[in-house]
Amino acid sequence: METLQETSRPRRVDRRSAILEIAREAFLKDGYAATSMSHIAARVGGSKATLYSLFPSKKELFVAVADLESTRILDAIFDVPEMGGEPKAALTGLCRNVLCEVLSDDMIACYRLIVSESARVPEVGRATYELGIRRGLERLAVYFRQMMQSGALRTANSLIAAESFLDLTTGYLHKQRLWNVVARFNGEALDAEVERIVATFLAAYGNDALSRAAREYTGI
Repeated sequence: METLQETSRPRRVDRRSAILEIAREAFLKDGYAATSMSHIAARVGGSKATLYSLFPSKKELFVAVADLESTRILDAIFDVPEMGGEPKAALTGLCRNVLCEVLSDDMIACYRLIVSESARVPEVGRATYELGIRRGLERLAVYFRQMMQSGALRTANSLIAAESFLDLTTGYLHKQRLWNVVARFNGEALDAEVERIVATFLAAYGNDALSRAAREYTGI
């Protein structure tokens, strides 16, 4: 027979998951400042006491949402079958995954939210940066360090390489989406951007052979 503790734990986990999903929707739709704990509790269907027992403040709830979302995004980005294979193919798969995430409707909405709210509520920007950008950079740095050790990339500061790669992926197409110049990109535009980013990155960080080929392609 299940004990009370065994049966209540899944319910608590389910309630926490429901709260995080509803809070995520509310933050993206209404912004941080306009989202209230009372509104979230009402949507979940429980009391504010239950909500506060899991998340003592709106800031802690926002951090939990950011933590969960960044974990999901990074897992999706690094889900690349070619990661251990030929370097250019691995980077191409990685770059495509990054672009698919940063150009998605949810990520564009999240980016706009953070930019608009961080001036008024600095902890929103700091929390999102630490859980999203910094965590992603550290994970990229580990991967690039492995590529350097294997000889695919030249020996360099792997964190700076990660920062350079992220700068490239949040460039041309990202700004067009962010500023609502275009609502969607077709596969041809995405393919061209992936090719440009990978070639530019390899021109700077690839081993002699990869860098030479990339420089010939880019004209750098």
